[in-house]
Amino acid sequence: MRRNVGLVLTGTATFFLAFAALVRFYVADQVIAAPANFFQQTTLEAADASYLDTATLKIRKGAHLRAVNTIRGDVRAASRKTAVWDSFTSIEDPATKKSVEIQQQRAAFDRRTGALENVQGASVGGDTSVRQSGVGLFWPIGVGKRSYPYFDLSTKRTWPATFEGEERIHGLRAYRFVQRVPPTVTESVKGGLPASLLKVKNPKRLPGYDKKTGNVAVDRVYDATVTIWVDPRTGGQVNQEQKVRTALRTRDGVDRLVAADLDLKMVDAGQRSLVDLNRSQAFKITLLRTAGPLGGAGLGLVLLVVGLVLAIPGRQTIIPLPDRAEGGGNTTKADGLSQAARPRSDG
Repeated sequence: MRRNVGLVLTGTATFFLAFAALVRFYVADQVIAAPANFFQQTTLEAADASYLDTATLKIRKGAHLRAVNTIRGDVRAASRKTAVWDSFTSIEDPATKKSVEIQQQRAAFDRRTGALENVQGASVGGDTSVRQSGVGLFWPIGVGKRSYPYFDLSTKRTWPATFEGEERIHGLRAYRFVQRVPPTVTESVKGGLPASLLKVKNPKRLPGYDKKTGNVAVDRVYDATVTIWVDPRTGGQVNQEQKVRTALRTRDGVDRLVAADLDLKMVDAGQRSLVDLNRSQAFKITLLRTAGPLGGAGLGLVLLVVGLVLAIPGRQTIIPLPDRAEGGGNTTKADGLSQAARPRSDG
């Protein structure tokens, strides 16, 4: 009975040890990934902002702008390796109810590394010809203290996001990355703009001057400093700030007008929500990579030791019987029994 119990415990121990190894080295890598059914909504606000009201062609100063970003995962388009998230950002002036800018992105990316891929209709502003690369909505799980190519929607290209230290965001340790986008031409304004708006005294001398309309050809020039706080355990963002500036530049290379000057910061409620989300995800990762395998392996080792002790028979000890005293004398009960048990000799 004891040996049977030992064999059962040994078999159970083998199961737990194999299960712990399977979870740590296979299951964890398959399960720990960006979710396909992700949903998130965050808000950034900019105080004392200025922007060009395209309806009145006037610069509005001292505005309080709000940028609402919604990310929704496309489960049907996702696969075991690739996630597909749709992102929509609307920047509005709540005071005038006017839209300042709208950004749209369909991002397909590796669910573990965060690397953007140009599949499943990936696009920027509906344009599928834009080649997305680097990281974007999702960072690598286990992000390191180094620079990453980070995709910028306005310039439609990647710029380095450099690691610049660690900070606590509502108690959560996060890596701070900073991306600096140099002044870059993003588009040409169709039909140009009035010379009076640009405060050009002699527009006829400028390249791209239209005699019929009196407009001057201009390009939008964008530059920004984007700061992103990332949970290194999960690859999820927990905070973001964007200092954005857009200038209108005439074809002679002179910036004539600042069309937008915003300092967007994520509201406190959004930060707390992202911190809670990443803490939950980090707990699951720890459970699969550390706590679960270690617990299973520890239990397996204990059961293995107990099982082996019970299954292996102990060493038998033979106790010799006492001999009858020489020359006669009293005989003990044990000696009498031993004598009775001895075979009878007739010789």
